[in-house]
Amino acid sequence: MISDTDCTRLVMPSGSEEPHKDEALKRKAWIAVFLLSALFWAGVALLIWNLWG
Repeated sequence: MISDTDCTRLVMPSGSEEPHKDEALKRKAWIAVFLLSALFWAGVALLIWNLWG
């Protein structure tokens, strides 16, 4: 059987274990979000342009 201490250790890592942060991946993800958002709004603008004009 697993003790309460072991359960806590599994759920919450100790402070010495830093999560690995990949800044390049984070930057690429934000760029992808920005570009997809820009494409979406460009598509909305073109749709409105075609319907209105």
